[in-house]
Amino acid sequence: MPDIEPEAAPDAVREPETVREPVAVSEAEREPETVPGAVAEEAVVPDAVPEPEAGAVPGAVPVAGSRPPRRKLRAALRWTSAVLVFAALGGATAYAVTQPERTRIPGLKTPDDGRWTYPPYSLPKLPEGRPRPLADANLAGRHYADVRSLLLPPPVGTEADPAVPGKEGWLSPAAFVDLYDIGDPDLVENQVELLRKDGLRHIAARSWTTPDGTRTDIYLLQFISVGYVDSYTSNLEALRPRVAKDSEPDKTVRFEAVKAFGERPPYGPTAARYAYIYYGDTVALVVQTRKGSVAEVPFRQTVGLQAQLLG
Repeated sequence: MPDIEPEAAPDAVREPETVREPVAVSEAEREPETVPGAVAEEAVVPDAVPEPEAGAVPGAVPVAGSRPPRRKLRAALRWTSAVLVFAALGGATAYAVTQPERTRIPGLKTPDDGRWTYPPYSLPKLPEGRPRPLADANLAGRHYADVRSLLLPPPVGTEADPAVPGKEGWLSPAAFVDLYDIGDPDLVENQVELLRKDGLRHIAARSWTTPDGTRTDIYLLQFISVGYVDSYTSNLEALRPRVAKDSEPDKTVRFEAVKAFGERPPYGPTAARYAYIYYGDTVALVVQTRKGSVAEVPFRQTVGLQAQLLG
């Protein structure tokens, strides 16, 4: 804005104007105002103003016709603006990292914290007009995507076990029931038949082994609707996995719709942790085994990511 010619005024001190221009005060009293969480707008800072006349008395309130220097004020406001802008950008970056888009879930990894590095992956696109399994409009809790596309991918540097179907096929009900220590062949057959009667549609499965020797097996059992899942849940949890002869609830895993268990020592050939995940029409079983012990952090990470894919 162009320089403003000072008006002639009497010797009395002029009252401050009501316009947005700040009242002129001495340098000792001057501090720039900042609004928390906001970026100062440079538009309110006036353009260059003439330097004060020589001989001005420091600390005195200036009379009309003379104005103190505002260069330091403008510099302070500009520095404040820069700091707030960088703070806002930093906050936005942190939010973007901690709140990923629902359609793209990045793999999690913090150096030296024990977590595995999973590759980035995207949720499958749903048929047009079909809701997510937990949407209010989806009363049956249906996963309209192929559940094989909801299997968690292996960590970076780890290959999936080719003996397990993965995305290429389905696991048989008999192969799933064989994971449990049922014993009597007739009871095994009864369990297979019970799965069919309780509305089982498909079983997707994927397995891998990481370099530290941890074996991970994931099974997704999709039923006709969430009602069939509810009727089968008590029967499923009553079964005892072969890999965990004696287990107890794992309180380190605290995710919604998840029940986790850990094998009690003394362990057999391998230690085991496993968890059931319940989302809509699908039940997931996540099992990790390893000689000696199963690490808590990657188990909790794997269960959490698989639950995120299903939900």
